[in-house]
Amino acid sequence: MKDFLQAFGLIFIAEMGDKTQIMAMAFATKYKVRSILAGVMIGSFLNHGIAILLGSMLNRVIPIDGLQLVAGVLFVAFGLMSLSIAEDEENKGFGKKYGAIITVAIAFFLGELGDKTQLTALTLSTQSALPVLTLAGTVTGMVVVSSFGIFVGAKLGDRIPEHIIKIMAFMIFMIFGLSKIFMSEYVQSMGTVFVVLLTGVIMALTAFRVVIFRRQLSEVSLSALRVTASDLKAFRSTLKNNVDSLCKECEVCSEEECLVGYMKNLLSEKVDPKMIDQEYIDKMLNKHFDVVRAKMIKDILDQYFMDHPGERENNLELKNIELILKQIIDKDHSSLFNIIKNS
Repeated sequence: MKDFLQAFGLIFIAEMGDKTQIMAMAFATKYKVRSILAGVMIGSFLNHGIAILLGSMLNRVIPIDGLQLVAGVLFVAFGLMSLSIAEDEENKGFGKKYGAIITVAIAFFLGELGDKTQLTALTLSTQSALPVLTLAGTVTGMVVVSSFGIFVGAKLGDRIPEHIIKIMAFMIFMIFGLSKIFMSEYVQSMGTVFVVLLTGVIMALTAFRVVIFRRQLSEVSLSALRVTASDLKAFRSTLKNNVDSLCKECEVCSEEECLVGYMKNLLSEKVDPKMIDQEYIDKMLNKHFDVVRAKMIKDILDQYFMDHPGERENNLELKNIELILKQIIDKDHSSLFNIIKNS
């Protein structure tokens, strides 16, 4: 147990705030939590397992600098692939989910090759009575540290627009990838001309992805506007049918002079929507409408606002209807209060 706790503690401290956690944060913006954690576990197990099993023989079997270069290329590829607003296909089949796990596993396996985490596992294995517990401790430490990054990434995903998150993920992966590539002894040994050409290729690929990304962003924005317009049209029809049920079918309709009549005219596009205030509402006729129905309509409207947050601020028509429904409901509460007070 001592070997496990020692390994867990050292890895946890070493990786807190390190690139491992940042990678987990980036992956959290595009993959499910269970897929990321499974990938982290597999990648860490293989990475640390190699260190513990092969120890100092690793450098002789597989050149670390070569693997670091491969890791850098993969990170750049991950970064370029992050610049995409294409629909997430992750949930449409087992193959996609399995791909997410393998992607994360490869990233963590190669990202930690020759890093302090692997060297820590190597050092601990030389003095461990039970190397299996050391391996379990290092892997658990990586998973726990990554969980913090995933939590932060998931929270960011709820508050920040998708295209901003994609750009952040692109920058994170590119920084890691480019640093590994240009610090590689293989690349440096190729000379200045090769480095310049490589830089040009990477810049060209990046520019190509940026153009595609901007085009996708425009298409998604246009598609979102169309969906919102379609949803609004269907919702206005539903809302109008429910508002009609509030009307007492007076012999002569007061139209704009009545709270319900004004709402009906708004939804029928007989009047131009303009922001009204309490003084304007007070001038309208507020009869004893069906308050239960008014509350139901208010709930429907609240649900629409939850599904389309921007509409609450930008749609004057719906904002006016919300104010009127509140007036109808509040009047019923005030009347009930007065009856109780006078009884």
